[in-house]
Amino acid sequence: MRRLDPRIAALLVVAGLAVSSCRFDLAGLEPLPADAAGHGDAAAPADAPAGDAPVPADAPAGDGPAPADAPAEDAPAQADRLDAAGSDAGDASSCASPCTSCQGDGTCQIDCGAGECGSGVTCPAGRPCIVNCLGAQACETGLVDCSLATRCEINCVGTDACDNGVLCGGSECRVTCTGQAACEDQGVDCQAAACTIACNGPSACRDHVCCNGGDCAGACTSSSGGCCSCSGC
Repeated sequence: MRRLDPRIAALLVVAGLAVSSCRFDLAGLEPLPADAAGHGDAAAPADAPAGDAPVPADAPAGDGPAPADAPAEDAPAQADRLDAAGSDAGDASSCASPCTSCQGDGTCQIDCGAGECGSGVTCPAGRPCIVNCLGAQACETGLVDCSLATRCEINCVGTDACDNGVLCGGSECRVTCTGQAACEDQGVDCQAAACTIACNGPSACRDHVCCNGGDCAGACTSSSGGCCSCSGC
């Protein structure tokens, strides 16, 4: 037998080693690295779900606070409840004495019958005021003072009603003195921006009727012996 050339033998050994470290793709016969074959503990793909992956930030938590858009108590209904509570509390304090009753706009109404309110009447400051002195000697011996109210309406009806005088101010003052000697002894002084005064009956407003310190002119009317002069009758 012919001896194999040592150089060829060496080449064959190298080729054999290369073949043993590779496997061949059956379709294309292209060598694949030996470590490309699947192994039992190969790493999972990067996008594979992990068993202990953290819960997304927006996932609902069992004990967490309610979402920001969770339904709350109806806002208008809540506002109505609060307004009603506040109104009730305000009415209780703002419609106290001397007001007999209060109107929706905050007007204080003071009602005095025959022989009542003998020491006079003083309207609360800073709100409209209505004073009704109705009957003989109603509000007789004290001043009816509406000078600090925002608007005044004063009704003195009956013999000697408001006999100790009427004083009013604000944006408007309306005074009615009807009956014998109504508003007689101390007269009527209107210090309002607009005055309307009526003196009807014998000696009604006899002492004087003055509007801002002077004669009321057309702002005062009289009948049946009433007086409309700032200097008296």
